[in-house]
Parts: sequence; C-alpha cells; structure tokens
Amino acid sequence: MILSVRNIVKSFQIKGEVKTVVLDNLCLDVEQGQFVALTGPSGVGKSTLLYLLGSLDKPDSGEILLQTESGMIDISKLDEFKLSGLRTKYLGFVFQFFQLLPEFTAAENVMIPALIAGRSRKFASDKAAYLIDKVGMSHRMNHKPSELSGGEQQRIAIARALINDPKIILADEPTGNLDAANSKAVLELLAKIMEEYNLTCIVATHSNDVAENAARICTMGYGKILSDSLGTV
Repeated sequence: MILSVRNIVKSFQIKGEVKTVVLDNLCLDVEQGQFVALTGPSGVGKSTLLYLLGSLDKPDSGEILLQTESGMIDISKLDEFKLSGLRTKYLGFVFQFFQLLPEFTAAENVMIPALIAGRSRKFASDKAAYLIDKVGMSHRMNHKPSELSGGEQQRIAIARALINDPKIILADEPTGNLDAANSKAVLELLAKIMEEYNLTCIVATHSNDVAENAARICTMGYGKILSDSLGTV
C-alpha cells in the first residue's frame, strides 16, 4: 500500500453561502504501481480529492496516509515546511493547463523542481535533458512554452513531474486541453513511463478514453466512491 485515504471529509463555504460538502467520509487505498482513474461528472470532487492527495489542500477531517521511508505518515497533519519536502521527494504533478512558466525554456521549466530540492544546476540540467529526451522533446528543449503546442507542453510537464524521481504521479485532467491525437500520445507516454519507473499514477478525469487506459476505475459521486472496478488494460 502506497496511499490510504480514511474517512476524508472536505467542505467549502463561499461568501457566506451554505457550506457544501464535497467529500463525505471517502475512503480509498492505492497499491504501488497502480494506474487509477478518478471519474465522474464535473463537480463530484475529483480534483478536490487529487489536491488533498497531493497535500496541496487539507481535509476537514480524516487521514491521508502516504508510504515513506519512515513508514506510513498522515500527511494531512503535517505543517507546510514538512509537506514541501514530502511533495518534492514523493509526488509529481501534471495539470490540465500545463502550468509551465512562460519566461523560461522547456529545459529550465523541467529543471526548476530539482533546483528547489537543492540539487546542483549541472545535475538539474543533465537530468532535465535526459527526461526531455525520454518524452521525445529534445528538439524543443530550448523553446519557451508559447512556442510549443499543447501536446508538446504536456510532454514537458510530464518530464518536469519526473525530475525528482517521485513515487506517485497525480494528474488533473491531463488531456483536457488536447485534441484526440495528442491525448492518445500523452496517455501512451504516461503508461510507458509508469511501467518503466514502476510509478503509481492517479488521474482525475471525466474522459472515458482516459479512464479506459487505467488499470482501476473509481467512479465518484455524492462525496464518495460509488464504484471501484478493474479497467480494461
């Protein structure tokens, strides 16, 4: 078990409106190496759950246990300093809108998490070049995001997510901004990288095509996981 979610509750209240419960005593266990798709229509809490798993937000109650070198740790109870180190070491993120910094080249964008982690510039540069080659983008590594297509930007974002050798990749609608051909290419790339690096991948998506590439499909609704089934791969 690499990740265990126990009785998570998360609610939001906006401008004095009635509190809305998005996640209601939700439970989920994820094994090392699994490709899990969180599915369901918009507004059921897929992205909220993903952000909690990535320690980018905290639940109102419940536990989020992550397997680390020190054993299972409840990341929902850690302060921001400890969470920052944990995210850097164990988690990689891929977002729908890529989140590449426009003033930096593709290579520099990939390097940034390694530099934040305290690695030398040479290490970060060499590792970025290696990963950019892995995702088939060596010919574009000195281009800025505005000079790249959506599919190319997402490949660079995947390379960036890998630079600190995470155990888990968390992807929020990773093909939501891509056409069918680029979506297929990105999904095939994710699957290949998962297998090569023995990564766990959790994807929030409303796309059936994305879900069909997962080994496990968790359908969400009413703040819970309504069904949990094996995928077709």
